[in-house]
Amino acid sequence: VQEESIPEALKGNNVIAQAKTGSGKTLAFEIPIIDLMHFQDTPEALILVPTRELCKQVANVFNDLSKYNKGVRIVQIYGGVSIRNQIKKLEQGANVVVATPGRLIDLYERRKIDFSNVRFVVLDEADRMLDMGFMPDVQYILSKIRSKPQFLLFSATIFEEIKKLSNQFTKGDYEDIDISQDSLTVGATKQFYYLIPHFNDKYYHFRRILQKESPKKALIFTNTKKTAEWLKNRLKRDSWLHLKLGLLSGNMSQAARERVIKLYKEKKITCLIATDVASRGLDIPNVTHVFNYDVPQYEENYVHRIGRTSRMGKHGVAITLCLENEYVYLCRIEGFIDKTIIRRELPPRRSKRKRSKKYTKKKYRKSKKGKYKKTKYEKRGGDQDFVNPFR
Repeated sequence: VQEESIPEALKGNNVIAQAKTGSGKTLAFEIPIIDLMHFQDTPEALILVPTRELCKQVANVFNDLSKYNKGVRIVQIYGGVSIRNQIKKLEQGANVVVATPGRLIDLYERRKIDFSNVRFVVLDEADRMLDMGFMPDVQYILSKIRSKPQFLLFSATIFEEIKKLSNQFTKGDYEDIDISQDSLTVGATKQFYYLIPHFNDKYYHFRRILQKESPKKALIFTNTKKTAEWLKNRLKRDSWLHLKLGLLSGNMSQAARERVIKLYKEKKITCLIATDVASRGLDIPNVTHVFNYDVPQYEENYVHRIGRTSRMGKHGVAITLCLENEYVYLCRIEGFIDKTIIRRELPPRRSKRKRSKKYTKKKYRKSKKGKYKKTKYEKRGGDQDFVNPFR
C-alpha cells in the first residue's frame, strides 16, 4: 500500500486506498504529510480515527518519524481524559491533530480548534468508523472544512457509504487504490478450526487446545463482554495452565485499558482476552496466536481479529472454536476471504484413572500401633454428667 499510495499523495492527489490489516497503512499517509507540511502554528493535518488506542498509535508513529524535525507538533484528541490539556496543546500551536470524531466536535463547538488552514484530511480505518456509527460525525466535521484539503482515506474494506462520502468530499476526483486481492487475509497466518459437538464441552476442549499450543503471546476473542469476563475467571481457576491473564473490554476506563495494553506489550500478560473493541487499531508486536473462542458475528471481524498476528512479515496461528450450529457462519467467512480454513481434530479425552482397591473400601483398617487409647476418665463415661457452672 505504501508503494502505491505514497507517490500519488506526494503529487497532491486525493487517495482512497483499500488494503488488508497489518499492511502498513499508517506510514502510507504520514510520510507524504510530513514531506508536504508548511509547519505552521495552526492545524495543517487532521487525522480522524475510530478509537483511542488507534489515536495513540498513529501519534506515536508521527513522533518517531518527526524525531529530528522540531517543526512537527502533534496533539492527540480523544475522550475519557481531561479536555484542558488538549486545549492547552492546541493553544501552544499544534499543527498535526490526531482525533476521534466525538471529542473533536466538542472542541470545535467550544471554538478551541481552527479548521481554516487544514491542508490534509485523513480517515484511517474508515470501515471501523462506519461500524461504530461515527459517519454522521465525520460528515459534520468535513462540512466545516472550507480550505479544500487533500483527502486520504484508508480502510480494510470499502463499503458503499464510504464511497458516497468520498465522492461528496472530493467530487469524484481521487485515485482508487485496491491491493486487497490477497483475500483480505494475512498470508503468513495459518488458519485452523475445531468443530465442537456440544456447547457444554466448549471450555473443556479450549483448555486442552491451549495446553497443546502453549502460546507465548496470545489474543483470545469473544463476542460479548460477559463471556470475556467469565472466560478470564474460569482460566484463572485452572492455575495449572500457568497463564498470565488480562482482560480488555469496552466498559473499562481509559487508564485501565492503557495499563492492560502496557502489561501485554511488556509480556507481563501472555493471554489477553478481548472483545472486538480490541480487534482493530492495536499495534501489538509478536502476537503468536489468535484464538476465536466465539465465531465472529461479521465476516470482516474475522479478518481484523486474525490481523493482530503475522504482522511485519512474521508468522502466526489463528484458531477458531466452532459449534456445529455455527458452521454456516464459518462457511460464510471462508467465502468472504476466499480461502479454506483447515479443520483439526479435537485432542482425545483423557481416560479416568482407576483407584487402587485399598482406597475403594468404605471401611479402613486401623493398625494396632496407630489405634487411639482412651484414658481412665473417658472409660468411666467421660464428662457426660458434667455441668458447666459458667453457662
